[in-house]
Amino acid sequence: MKASPLLVFALVVVAGLAWGLNAPVSKVLYAAGGGALFDGVTLAVARGFWSVPIFAVAAWAVWPRGRSIAVADAGRLAWLGLLFGPGLTGLYAVASQWTSAAHVVLISGLTPPATALLESALYRQPLRGRAWLSIACGVAGVAVLSATRSAQGSSLQGDALMLAWIVIYALFALGTRELTTRFPSAFVSVASTGLGALIVAVAGMLAGVGGAIAHPFVAPHVAWAFFGEMVVALGLVGPIANVMAIRRSSATIATTGGLYAAVATGLIAAVALVHEHLTPDVLLSGALLAASLALMFASPAAIRESEG
Repeated sequence: MKASPLLVFALVVVAGLAWGLNAPVSKVLYAAGGGALFDGVTLAVARGFWSVPIFAVAAWAVWPRGRSIAVADAGRLAWLGLLFGPGLTGLYAVASQWTSAAHVVLISGLTPPATALLESALYRQPLRGRAWLSIACGVAGVAVLSATRSAQGSSLQGDALMLAWIVIYALFALGTRELTTRFPSAFVSVASTGLGALIVAVAGMLAGVGGAIAHPFVAPHVAWAFFGEMVVALGLVGPIANVMAIRRSSATIATTGGLYAAVATGLIAAVALVHEHLTPDVLLSGALLAASLALMFASPAAIRESEG
């Protein structure tokens, strides 16, 4: 389904806004109540708990009617749930606490080249020269970020967590792509992320760190930030806008546009909401990571991977 470029642009921007505000809004929530309401772990648990109802309704809507799910595929969905819940949700939340929002946003832009590199290693598919150049630019960008401590509140530990997050994202992306050869993409996305939210919520409560589940209600601005971004934007608005953009253009346009919009949104919000100071090193790193993203999506192999 093709649509006007303006509509596609709007959808891409909406998805990018949802993704890009994650780290800055997390920082705002960590600072709320004098820093006593949330940390990385408890924020992930609270987000998982309040996201379960949304994913439950969505799963009912997209459940493949009239067909059974093989035990092996159910196991693959559970594996994706583990990757998304403790991995993507949990690590991102803790990394956002430990390092600057600018670093989190910029490093997350490494997901396309990292996914291509992992795919090449697992399936023994050689990468083209442009893909290797993309990876080199990405590594250089992260090296500048980590070596120079180029943003206020940054740390090597937080940056390292984001690099681990990148690896988990690549595993999640490849696992998702494999399942979408047999099931609708909407079902795979909702089922895996919903399971992830449920796993984080249940594990958190069993571990005794579920006390922050009620904390979003302590003040109106906390509720707006938490439910607006952590639950509605990340769980509903961003994914829907991304799927609509893909259906009206292509996976390549939607993904690369959304990532660029997310990086731009995250950097602006890091300054406006968290009052971080972006040094020339941040701008240099951002330019290198933007070049990495552009080179990856200009690569025919990467385009095939994105649209697969």
